[in-house]
Order: sequence, then structure tokens, then C-alpha cells
Amino acid sequence: MANHLGAMGQRRWFWVLALVVVSGCYVTAPIKPSELALLDCYHDGEPKGGTVSVLSPDNKPTEIAGDSQIFLDLSDGTHGGTFRTIQVHDGLFYGVTDNGQALQVPLGSIQAARVKEPNRPLRGPLYLVLTVAGGLLLLTGVAFYEFSHQNCGDSMCVGGRALRVARETVTARAIDAEGWRVDDSLAETASLPSDLRGALARLWTQSARDEHASVPAFSRLSLSLVALGAPAWLVAAAHRAALDEIEHARLAFSLASAYAGMPVGPGPLPELQRATAVTATSLVELSAESLIDGCLLEGVAAEVVRRALIRARDPRARAALAVIARDEASHAALAWDVVHWCCQRGGDPVRRGLTAALEKAPSSIASPSVPDALAAALADHGWLGADVWGDALADTAAVVAARVGVLAAG
Repeated sequence: MANHLGAMGQRRWFWVLALVVVSGCYVTAPIKPSELALLDCYHDGEPKGGTVSVLSPDNKPTEIAGDSQIFLDLSDGTHGGTFRTIQVHDGLFYGVTDNGQALQVPLGSIQAARVKEPNRPLRGPLYLVLTVAGGLLLLTGVAFYEFSHQNCGDSMCVGGRALRVARETVTARAIDAEGWRVDDSLAETASLPSDLRGALARLWTQSARDEHASVPAFSRLSLSLVALGAPAWLVAAAHRAALDEIEHARLAFSLASAYAGMPVGPGPLPELQRATAVTATSLVELSAESLIDGCLLEGVAAEVVRRALIRARDPRARAALAVIARDEASHAALAWDVVHWCCQRGGDPVRRGLTAALEKAPSSIASPSVPDALAAALADHGWLGADVWGDALADTAAVVAARVGVLAAG
């Protein structure tokens, strides 16, 4: 497993090096935080009216265009990237990035800001040489990519049942959008410190994106069940789970919107246009998929949310966590029902497949990032650190291993 994780890192570097060589490089320039006010009404990844000229701390001009990346240094670290929307008014910066990061911070709290923009691509004989080299790196990267995707990675982020397309976990990006909030989504949060609001907006946005992706993940499970002749009660349970995930996503997007001070919702999910409808073509595949995605990972999610509910003090967070904890536990139970049905129908090949799947199960989970300085306050709002996720994984994995041992014994 460790060797495989190292291979995954090497694969990423193949792609990074190749893209840098072929596409040119980026240049980064510091800008005055006060100049961010010029980006008000930034929408769909573009400044209003086109390219905007801003000043650096030493009054040198630089430009921000649609392909620029903007980074802000705050008390809890650096945040930003390619922004989809930016609003700046009343001394506050509001923004949502392509990867769903929602920021709401006073301009005065921004310690430093910088813009990263594409440089002009190289030209001439040197460009030709580097392009050929980049092409070779890309070909090597593609081959390495195909090899390294034959097994699960060693580390996996979890937030409900994952949606995978071509073995990659996908989620919709977060955008400034209505349609996924409950009625009380604009609850008052102004009394909270700005850095805490910003962290909560980011965490709930990521949670919402994960829950939103779980909706089609359960829809595809129901199709796989029908394709393999599952009984009606299992198919119905899969559909109910998809409806549960819609409610989870609405709750999470509502909280993200409240903390961000602006509507946050899911954008398109184009990966689904190339996704297969059925994810498992045999009982062996279905049982292994249910064991990892359901029994293990949803089991971990249910345990973490249960512990978060015990720790949380904020009433809005507690209300959402209570619903999610109940439903995630039922989804893990559904996964065990699927595994047992597969064993009943498929016999020894399914049981051997479960043992093999367990040997390849992720040994760690990439938990949500909780800044140390805000750990106690975030725990009051239902967000726990990496140690809790690690403990939950160890505890859940032990239970899963014991139950698979019983099944394997026949």
C-alpha cells in the first residue's frame, strides 16, 4: 500500500511537469488588499468589464483577468484560487472559488494578497524542444496513470457514499446559486468572528458538495441492484438513501450560505455525462463496492458525525448533524444488507471477493482541514479534527474485518 501511494505521487508529478513544459509558466505578483475592492461584481470567473488593473504594495500595476488566480493570507492560513464570484462592499470580501471554497472576511483582516496569472508561452526553437519533451512526459504520465488506477489509493476523503467516474471521485463545484437551501438558510451569523465564519463556510461547502455527489451515487447503486436481480426492498432502500442525501445536501448548502453571507449551491456535474449507469456487473463487484463505500466509509462518516453531535453546541449544527448521523448509520446498514444478499446469491466467490476487497481497503482518510487555532470553536459547530477521523476509521475497520471474517467462514 505504501508503494502504491508513492506511485500515485509520482504520477501527479509526471502530469505537473508535462503541463508546465507544454503550457508555459505562471507569474505571481503581490497586490494591496485594498485593491480587491476593484473586483466587486466579479462573476462567472471574469472581472466586470474585462481585465482589471490593480496596484502592488509598492504601487506597481498588475492585471487580473479571467484566467488569474487570487490568494489571500488570513490568520488561519492562505485561501483562494480561481474565483467564480467576488463581491466587495461594506468593507467585506465575499467570494466562491472553483473548488467550492467560500470566503467571507473583512478587508482589514487580509494580511496580504497576490495574483497568479499565466505568463506568455515560450516560442522559438527552445519552445519546440520543450514541447517535444513535454509530449514524452505526457505519454509516460498516461501510461503511469492507467497502471496506478488498477487499485484503490491508500488515502481517501469521505463524506457519505462517494461518486466515482472512471475510478476518480468527483463532486460538483460550488457556485453562487439558489435552489438547494432550506427556509432558514440565512440564519444570523454576524456575531461570530470573521475567521470562524470563513472556516465554517468552507467546511460546510465541502460537506455539501460531497452530500450532493452521493445522490447520483445511490441512484447508480439502485441501477446496479436492478441489473443483478435484487429484491424490491433493497432497490427501494437505495432510492430512499438518495432522497436522504438530497436533504443532507440542502442542509449543508444552507449552512454554507449562512456562514458565507451569500447563496452557495452546486454547479453542473459534467462527469456524469460520461459515467456508466451500472457500477457493478457481478455480485462479486457489487459486494466489494458495498463493503468499502458503504460498510466501511459510510460507517466511518456515521461514527464521526455521531461524535460531532455529542460535542456540538451550536443549535443549527446540532439539528443538521442529528439528521445526517441517523441517515448515514442507516446507509451503512443498507450496505451490509447488500453484502449479505450478494453472499446468499453468490456463495463462496463473493465471500472470497470480500476478503480480497478488505485487503485493499484504504488505511487512512483525508479528513477535513480544521485549523488548530479554531479547533475548539469549530468543534462547538460540529467539526472535529483528524484524530477523531483516524479513531473512527480504526474502530469501524475492526468491526468490518470481524464481520467479514464471520461471512468468510460461511
